[in-house]
This record gives sequence, structure tokens and C-alpha cells, in this order.
Amino acid sequence: MAIQERVTSYSAAVVRNDFVPYREVVRLTTETGSEVFIGFVATPPADWLRINGPNTIVFLERTQFDRIHHLVQTESPLFVTTMQGIFGLVFNLTTSPELPGEGPADDDALVDLATQLRAG
Repeated sequence: MAIQERVTSYSAAVVRNDFVPYREVVRLTTETGSEVFIGFVATPPADWLRINGPNTIVFLERTQFDRIHHLVQTESPLFVTTMQGIFGLVFNLTTSPELPGEGPADDDALVDLATQLRAG
């Protein structure tokens, strides 16, 4: 179980074979050494989250791959939460609070303002 653990590294892969039902994979490693394997499938199984000690397997819909891949490519820091228990199954991948104007499509003036606010 990981609760708001900081993601320190990731890898992404596109696969196709006769052994596994997923075509896209994202692997996350946290600062405590936990690993989260995310497989993207057409229809996730009922047990879409499986936790075994520090390792977690998550199955999400294929349509979620681009969103997850974009988050791990562009956001830092990222935090992951995986739990199973009285609240059911939980998987969260979140960013920390950020200043407005930090996105790649924002006006350069807003980016400069955010940089100045952080510095001073």
C-alpha cells in the first residue's frame, strides 16, 4: 500500500504479444522503492488493483494511457496512492499544488511571472 508516495522514476512501453491482455504499460517507482505496474486493457477485470507488499498492479482502460503518460512526462512532483480495504480499491496519481501559468500552452508572460514569484 502506498499513500501519497512521491514518484521518482517511470518507464513506458507499448507491447503486443499472445501472453498478456494489455498493449500499453507504465511502471512507476516511488522514493520508498515501491513499484506500481499499470497495464492498459480494453476492459479492466473486477480485481483491477492487486497489491503484493511493495508491488502493485493496476489495470486501467486503454483510453487512460495518454492521460497517465502525459502526467508522468510533464508533471513533477507526482504522488501515487494505492489502497485496498474498507474503502474499496483506490488508485490515485496526483500532482502537487502549482502556481498558475506553468503549463506548456500558457503565455510566456505568465510563465515568467510564476518564475519570479517562486524566486522572490
